[in-house]
Amino acid sequence: MITLQQIARVADCSLATVSYALRDDPRIRPETRALVQKVAAQLGYRPNPRFSALMSHIRNSRPVAAGERIAFVWVHTSRAESARDPFLQRVFLGAKARAEALGYGLEEFWTAERGMTERRLSQVIKSRGIVGLLLSPVMHETDVTLDLEWSSFAPAVIGSARWNPELHHAGHHHYLAMRMTLEKLAAAGCRRPMAIIEAGVNERARRAWEAAFTVFHPSRAVAAELLWIGLPEDRRAVVRQIKANRPDAVVVSDHGMVEHLRAMDVAVTVELPIFNLHWLPTAPEIGGIDQSYDMVAANAVDLVVSQLNGNETGVPPWPRMLLFPGRWVEPVAGRAGR
Repeated sequence: MITLQQIARVADCSLATVSYALRDDPRIRPETRALVQKVAAQLGYRPNPRFSALMSHIRNSRPVAAGERIAFVWVHTSRAESARDPFLQRVFLGAKARAEALGYGLEEFWTAERGMTERRLSQVIKSRGIVGLLLSPVMHETDVTLDLEWSSFAPAVIGSARWNPELHHAGHHHYLAMRMTLEKLAAAGCRRPMAIIEAGVNERARRAWEAAFTVFHPSRAVAAELLWIGLPEDRRAVVRQIKANRPDAVVVSDHGMVEHLRAMDVAVTVELPIFNLHWLPTAPEIGGIDQSYDMVAANAVDLVVSQLNGNETGVPPWPRMLLFPGRWVEPVAGRAGR
């Protein structure tokens, strides 16, 4: 392992100068900083981010917390949305519980704060002496690009959206979840289940729901006719299409689609049950897939901690993807679809 003393000898400067130069401290002349950083790179120096975090606490005269902290970054999500959305709160509480069980604390940050830039956010998190970085699910985007100072952090993403750069992530296994749903329905005697999937959600899921529906549909010959990506605006057309296709169950991507169907006077009854691929405990009358995002978030914490323990920072050359299909939830007896 290359030490600061070795860099100081080769660069012909003091140990303190090396330490300041590697932190880009403005008190060191730019040409000296550039020389020290060049020598460090040539020697293959790699800083220990956890030691750097400790030193940051000391330099800023702040007491070291009982446990090391991980930054929980709300990506393109406001404080208000992160506080009121039940799904996001389940994600955060799952991450918090896992972090605390491992001896870490979570500190929240928001990219959407007024006046906040991604580079400034990097500096704020670094100034707190934090290396671990946990990135929230995105609610409204298919592809995400953040210009954070990745080399300073051990990052992991919660969710399945495409990231630039691609990072380690834990997310829902949409493909296996749709397969599980169709197998459960087929076992219950459904031969013509229909799927109605919101277009944006379908893209964030990398079209995995769509792919699994066509492969595992009980009647593959008619699967394409029974798959809708989005709903037509014409309510009468929706009702006509459902009557024409004669589905024996409807699978939807989220509870908002349930409300759309009800607003369109689609009679979701025992004869035409509905199942939600994003099951909510607040609607137990509708069965489906509990995506268990508290567990997903917990595993994203594990991805961050494994990097911290291995002294790994930056964009990974081989991003790891931990995907979980969730669990099947039956509708509450006597209340299905009502």
